[in-house]
Amino acid sequence: MLSALARLKAPWPHALLVGTLCMLLAVVEHANGRFDLYDLQVYHGAASDLLAGRPVYGVSHGLDSGVFKYAPAMALAFVPLALLPFPVAALLHFAAIAVAFVAAMHWADRGVRTHFLNGAESSSRTVLLATLVTVVHLHRELTLGNINVLLLALLLAAAGLLLRGRDRWGSILLGLAVVAKPHFVLLLPLLVVRGRWMALTAAAGTVVACLLAPALMLGWDGNLALHREWVDQMARHNARMIHLPGDSYENVNTLYTLLHRWVLGPLGASGGRAEVMGILAVVALLVGAWVIQRARTDRNAPERRPAAFLAEWCILLALVPSLTVTDTEHFLFALPLVLWLLHHLRTTPVRWQRWLGALILFAYGGNWEDLWGSWSDVAAHASVLGAANVALVLWSIALASHSTLNLSAARSSS
Repeated sequence: MLSALARLKAPWPHALLVGTLCMLLAVVEHANGRFDLYDLQVYHGAASDLLAGRPVYGVSHGLDSGVFKYAPAMALAFVPLALLPFPVAALLHFAAIAVAFVAAMHWADRGVRTHFLNGAESSSRTVLLATLVTVVHLHRELTLGNINVLLLALLLAAAGLLLRGRDRWGSILLGLAVVAKPHFVLLLPLLVVRGRWMALTAAAGTVVACLLAPALMLGWDGNLALHREWVDQMARHNARMIHLPGDSYENVNTLYTLLHRWVLGPLGASGGRAEVMGILAVVALLVGAWVIQRARTDRNAPERRPAAFLAEWCILLALVPSLTVTDTEHFLFALPLVLWLLHHLRTTPVRWQRWLGALILFAYGGNWEDLWGSWSDVAAHASVLGAANVALVLWSIALASHSTLNLSAARSSS
């Protein structure tokens, strides 16, 4: 696996640019006394509490809202950083985010060009534009010290390994991502539909191994009690998925909020749990039917399977922040779709597509607070980012479906 990943070299001009920007940001944050990385404080504090035998859940680390809400295995994973002074751990984590972003950008761009654009040549302009579009989310990720970019790189590496038939190693990476954030179970049904049973087994085995791992330190009863606390914390975090007057704005960009605000709310829906479950069920049925239909179509066209699998993987990945309560930096999971749209806009002669695509990309990545001032707050409360992410997903589904239809037409005419 390591040799396979080593061949995925990052483009050095882009790496130099991102590295320089991140170094400047780190210097400025230090100078202003704002190099806090609040999310990393949560991971670092939870790992320290685990080592010291103190409560891991329900304890604030840094900010009052800095409560650890991840699996016990995640606290175990951050033990090496917890052994270091926090300033040192913060610098290492900051650098890891920068490296992971460069790797994710390169792997996503290469996957899009190889499988969606018939091996088109790389375009430094497109990569730089994608960086510009996503930089506001990268900035927040770096400021908070979250792990979304690390998980994005992990999942893109997993997709690359699965596409090359390295199911065991690719699925181990997928399993690690699911343990870090269970939202990624959304990717597991894709393995079922595509008949990747070895991959599914390896991913499930990885999840089980990670769930059992803390027992080596805590014993079976301690590990079980810790997992109960984790489930309770997750339930509290996702208690409300639809933004209603008086709520905090952490759920303002969910698909549930968009549908409630524009469709179901005016029809009298209350915004309760039943509405959320109904929307989720409909989305699961529609996306599942689409993937199953594509899998049936690809049975007679094996040359289409890698492209179809990667398209479905990236679309499901981008759906994650629209279906869960997240912060804005989580929308970095749509990075492959941003690159796909940028490549499409670079080559399409259709003017309305260029204008619409540019509007979607601006809505996705143009909320720069220092530039727009109070209007930035208006855009955030209006769910502009959430709407743009849904538009990216729908556009990508249209592109993927159009390619399949063209292939079917070509086969029928030959």
